[in-house]
Amino acid sequence: MEPVRRRGAVIAVSAGIGMLALVGVTAGVVVALGSSPGHADEAAPSSPAPTVSVPGSPSADPSASSASATPAPAATSTVKGQVSQGTHTGDLRFFLLTPPKDAEVYGDEAGSPLSAADLASGAEDEAAMKSALDRYGFKSGAYRTYLTAGGGAEVTVKLSRFADAASAATYYEAHYYEGDKLPLTGGYPARAYHLKSGSEESTDSLLAISYQGDVHITITVTGGKAADPKLLQNLLDAEYQRLKTGR
Repeated sequence: MEPVRRRGAVIAVSAGIGMLALVGVTAGVVVALGSSPGHADEAAPSSPAPTVSVPGSPSADPSASSASATPAPAATSTVKGQVSQGTHTGDLRFFLLTPPKDAEVYGDEAGSPLSAADLASGAEDEAAMKSALDRYGFKSGAYRTYLTAGGGAEVTVKLSRFADAASAATYYEAHYYEGDKLPLTGGYPARAYHLKSGSEESTDSLLAISYQGDVHITITVTGGKAADPKLLQNLLDAEYQRLKTGR
């Protein structure tokens, strides 16, 4: 099967193994969802999964210090959400990691919605992607991107809410990126990658994926020269805790 080139990406679809793969040429990233031995995390469940593909994520700058990436206390907001035993209700934007006080937030400071159409927009077969998200029970999504003080790092946090915790776990288990794997120490299911840029005009990225209850987490950090896994770990820990406790 020949790959299909589209808008700077190579999309490979293999019905034989039930996998859709998206290769972002400029970012040097491969996102594939489906049965993939060797990519499962030790803490992840082993249930089988339907197949979906997601668009490439923003890149990352590890040059910012861990302290600069530490979230500030959540500001008062009309956006409300609740969590009980891993089930998240209300506005998913409530659970987005709060940016540092001196960060520059892109777009709506409360965060922006992320639809199934947004997730499917990078797939060669958008209809198939939407159908797969429907099978997982995708309910809603939200994201926020901000620039840290001094422009050292651009951070994007994406959350996707599914039918239940088992669906989110299955989505996570089948989801991997092609890149150098980074160690994590959070004690919960998570994977992290150093994604090398395919262009001199762009920088490498750090990316982490995880889930808490019925919500899937994707965090990317872009900009800078030196990758610092501690920065990504701090962000992921804070986001996981917010989803777990609502704080």
